[in-house]
Amino acid sequence: MNESLFQNHKRYDFHQVIWFTESSGNNSFFIDFNEFTIKEDRIVVIFPGQMTKMDIHGKKGFLFAIHNDIFFSINQNINSDYLNGYFSNVFISLNNQEKRILEFLIILILQEYKGLNRVVLMESYLQSFLFHLSSFLKEDTLARNKNDLLFAHFIQLSDKYFINKREVNFYAQELSVTPKKLNELVKTITGLTSKQFLEKRLILEIKEEIIRGKKNLKEISFDLGFSEPSYFTRFFKQQTSMSPKEFIEGLSVFLSN
Repeated sequence: MNESLFQNHKRYDFHQVIWFTESSGNNSFFIDFNEFTIKEDRIVVIFPGQMTKMDIHGKKGFLFAIHNDIFFSINQNINSDYLNGYFSNVFISLNNQEKRILEFLIILILQEYKGLNRVVLMESYLQSFLFHLSSFLKEDTLARNKNDLLFAHFIQLSDKYFINKREVNFYAQELSVTPKKLNELVKTITGLTSKQFLEKRLILEIKEEIIRGKKNLKEISFDLGFSEPSYFTRFFKQQTSMSPKEFIEGLSVFLSN
């Protein structure tokens, strides 16, 4: 792949499936500013709108860029919590048997792509690939239980309402649980209170707006529900220990490395 696809922070409006088959050198992989470690024979799904960054030197593997309509259509048949994004950015580690299955499907896809290029058949192979991938999610890696789904629904709600709804009571009511239970659940999974999680989500959006560079700080503050730019600056500094301007200065250094 062209290095420009991964250098700096990049955001795309389609689904990606990345399978790392070899890895050496700088193995840091950033997804929405969270740092993950790249290892051989691990696969991760990147969802539309997520920001990624990594150094591709010393890396080999496969990347599927999947149109959202096709991805959603396939997942309607599979109905996978993993593909739905309930457990966003969980890396799936493959054993030898699982590798052979996926490698065989990739051979079929590439043969069709280089041959008759029948889209319907390639989608069928892709559906099989994603079905197997979802089935490889280990129970000891991620317990699929009621609390996992509750937390997943909390994430979905927070993504939808975090700008205008910042009170924990709202999310607890929407999920039909008490604020105490919601707080205990979020704390167990993330180490953060529900309020801290919502604040972190807002900070992530602020950082992404700054990186997009389409709005000045005053516009960002008003669009994200701050009545005064001074409140916006104070909130950002409380959460990150730096002002928005200091973040911009540090970002320019980070992106240049």
